[in-house]
Amino acid sequence: MRLIFYIFSLVVLNLLIALAPWGSIYLSLIILITYTIYTPKYIFHPNNMIFAFYGLYVVLSSSLNFFLDAINWEYVLPWGQVIFWNTFSKYTFFEAEFTFLVLFFTFFWFSKDNKARNLKNFKVILNENYLKVLYALTFFLILVFIQITAGLQSWLSDYSMTYLSKREGHGLLNVIIIVLGNIVTFMLGIKFYYSKQKKVLLFTLLLIMALSFVNGIKSRFIFLLIVFLSPYLMMVKFKFKWFLILAIAFIVLLYTGTLIRTEGFYSSGPFFIEMLVGYFNSFQLHDYVVKTRDPALLQTVFQIFIKPMQMLDLAGPDANFDISVMLTKEFFPDQWYKEHATQQWPLDTELYLNYYGPWLSWIMLTIYTFFVSKLYRSAIVKRNFHIMPIYIMEFQRIFSTMRGTLIPWEVFIYIAQYLIIYVICKLCIKFEYDKPTESSLQ
Repeated sequence: MRLIFYIFSLVVLNLLIALAPWGSIYLSLIILITYTIYTPKYIFHPNNMIFAFYGLYVVLSSSLNFFLDAINWEYVLPWGQVIFWNTFSKYTFFEAEFTFLVLFFTFFWFSKDNKARNLKNFKVILNENYLKVLYALTFFLILVFIQITAGLQSWLSDYSMTYLSKREGHGLLNVIIIVLGNIVTFMLGIKFYYSKQKKVLLFTLLLIMALSFVNGIKSRFIFLLIVFLSPYLMMVKFKFKWFLILAIAFIVLLYTGTLIRTEGFYSSGPFFIEMLVGYFNSFQLHDYVVKTRDPALLQTVFQIFIKPMQMLDLAGPDANFDISVMLTKEFFPDQWYKEHATQQWPLDTELYLNYYGPWLSWIMLTIYTFFVSKLYRSAIVKRNFHIMPIYIMEFQRIFSTMRGTLIPWEVFIYIAQYLIIYVICKLCIKFEYDKPTESSLQ
């Protein structure tokens, strides 16, 4: 009965996308109905991140756009209205739906929710000496990074400009800080889960705030909070109340982070509402591509080699190493050449330019979901602490993948990060399965 209702809904809503105005609203309903009927059992299931992306970049953005249009809203931001979901091509809607459904149902199939082990039945031994050394080293490197980029005064007095323009040239140190921060935060999360010591929570919050300050307040704080809480979150069966809690927490953190990043520019309600519509603009950008060129095969997939070639002086400094860089230069040249910043196109754009859109993209999407699902089952379902932080990073990177490419130019950095994380976790964390409920943390 559930399947019959779902298929009937898909048929009706697809007809409405094809024939009625504001097709984004019917696309949003397809996303909501799919997720509601096939809601994952656990929070760290990949489909929760898939829904998070489409929930923000399609459902929230288009619904707010529709609502403001319906009430004849007068835009108050200086640049006015920038998102127009009612003008998107039908192709954009159907491609977005296709990508969503392929990702959702391949993850659903490959990540079958077997009954996961209970963390309370583990004996966990955490090397406290290593943890203290790593914690101190991370803080030391953060201070060094602040000093060699612009100095503390600049970071405090002009944070936004310093963050955007003064960090260039220090990428390696930044990556090291990110990797160490992820490992230490995860280990502190394990320690707090078993010990419940308030001082652990205090030290963790200090570290997370410091890491977020230099790596990005909006995204980094949320990411590290999830890493720290992962021992709790992986035990929680996903219910609708968790959806509400996480959604509200995300909006609050996004609002707070935006205020800090823009020095209070979006503090008023109308400004923030309009910012939400414009901030999640990936599919508006994809629609530009759909309307200006035809689907193609392997047009940008080899860009992952450009960055290493630039480092070896085998490619020019202005060569395109990323699809978003390439398209920002085309559609927003001032933003790239003056600010060295990019817009973020959705994964659909890479699929459109490299795999003829839906015609071949399902093959690459299926391969991607297979490997991520395998990691999910090993780390979360089987509770392997040595690869758990790797999966949590990859789980949250799903969101970045949806705003970029399946294989980004940073893939070599990610592989190195994951190897380092695995080795350090192997050295610092010892655990045994299926012990009595009294777990210990030394």
